[in-house]
Amino acid sequence: MSEKYGVCAGFLMPHPPVIIPEVGKGRENEAAATLSSLGHIAQDAQNLAPDTVVVLSPHAPLFSDYIFMYDSSELEGSFEQFGAPQVKLSFTQDDVLRNEIERLIHREGMPGGSLSDTEMHRHKISDSLDHGVLVPLYFFTSKYKTAKLVAMSCSGLDMQSLYKLGMLIREAAISTKRNICIIASGDMSHKVNDKSPYGACPEGAQFDRLVYDCLVTGDIPALLSIDTGVRDKSAECGYRSLVILCGAFDGEKPLTESLSFEAPFGIGYCVAKFLHSDEEAGNAFDAAHKKIERKNENPYVAIARATLENYVKNKSVPLLEQFSEYKNISTLFNAKAGVFVSLKKFGELRGCIGTTAAVEGCVASEIINNAISAGTRDPRFEPVTLDELDFIEYSVDVLSSPAPAKLLELDPKRFGVIVKSGRHSGLLLPDLEGVDTVDDQLSIACRKAGIDPDEHFDIFKFTVTRHSAKQESTENAGQ
Repeated sequence: MSEKYGVCAGFLMPHPPVIIPEVGKGRENEAAATLSSLGHIAQDAQNLAPDTVVVLSPHAPLFSDYIFMYDSSELEGSFEQFGAPQVKLSFTQDDVLRNEIERLIHREGMPGGSLSDTEMHRHKISDSLDHGVLVPLYFFTSKYKTAKLVAMSCSGLDMQSLYKLGMLIREAAISTKRNICIIASGDMSHKVNDKSPYGACPEGAQFDRLVYDCLVTGDIPALLSIDTGVRDKSAECGYRSLVILCGAFDGEKPLTESLSFEAPFGIGYCVAKFLHSDEEAGNAFDAAHKKIERKNENPYVAIARATLENYVKNKSVPLLEQFSEYKNISTLFNAKAGVFVSLKKFGELRGCIGTTAAVEGCVASEIINNAISAGTRDPRFEPVTLDELDFIEYSVDVLSSPAPAKLLELDPKRFGVIVKSGRHSGLLLPDLEGVDTVDDQLSIACRKAGIDPDEHFDIFKFTVTRHSAKQESTENAGQ
């Protein structure tokens, strides 16, 4: 698929400062395969001669709900923090392309752009380019130095939004009549083997192998559906950039080539390229993530789902009478309790809001109110949109009455906790992935409450009855 303007190529490039000779001082030679592949990409850059390079960096200021874009007319940075202050890079920003990308993401209702000087200062953000931008550009521009630059964070937005961002970057390039290259900056797992300073885990090597195999076969849907749990445990930092890059090739099956893959320091480095092909394809993200079937739903979950869907589509709150088919379930309509409604999308949390004690007249009403809040009022996330509804998974936790507890009585798998100090309080549900000890549980709950864990605080424990989509309710089942 050839385009006069748009994305002429995409590259996955690692960003360890140690591979910069002035930083590595010889250690870079341990990544010989990576250096050789980056040399090939430098030649590709010279041959392609793009107008602009767009770099997606996981080390640019990263917000869970905002796409940060560097905004200086001259984008600069150095390797001073890595012991090589003499190595400096400077690029002219492509203001036209950058502004068009920002316009398009706002058109789609996605949050992003630059930050004011006040916001930069408040978040302690420097306008100097981060090493996730600088390391790839050190090699990419070694033979071709005239391209302009747009640099941005890969953002903490959900994967569907990131894929769409890639589509918008290509649209912006076409509308501004630019030929661009996109660099997805990212290392793979930081826990590949025992050489890693972060330790090793089986998921580290597993994640790297999955990425490598997908790039070798060109299977973009498989790349976009790598298990969230594997990614999290592998401690990778390049996947989000890759998702955006895949979005820039939406509608076709790109030619992918993995130039090298190694882990000389226990951290995976993959160098790969994406080129256009004449083989058309549908939306790879839709192919990777099927819509969730809603058959035989647990009634608690059905109420939460129907409520949020109705609210997003019609901006109206359903009445209890609309759920009369569940009137035979006495605990829904005759009991009162605190309720938490949790939303997940593609295995990642999308919202969670609840009440520690009953506020409404019955559990069903509690679910209705908290489902809307979880989908539209969780301050950590943007409100759920219409095109997300088919991919949202729901769970509903019904809480027992909290009871005072001592440390020896706690069990993070069995009991949730509430910590209180003065007007501050924080809650953590039981049986959460990664929360394995009482200390972990209390520390997180205190952090949520703004309580110093070294100071005195009161502890309360509770149990939950957890309801998921196709399961009977179970005491303290995993979230």
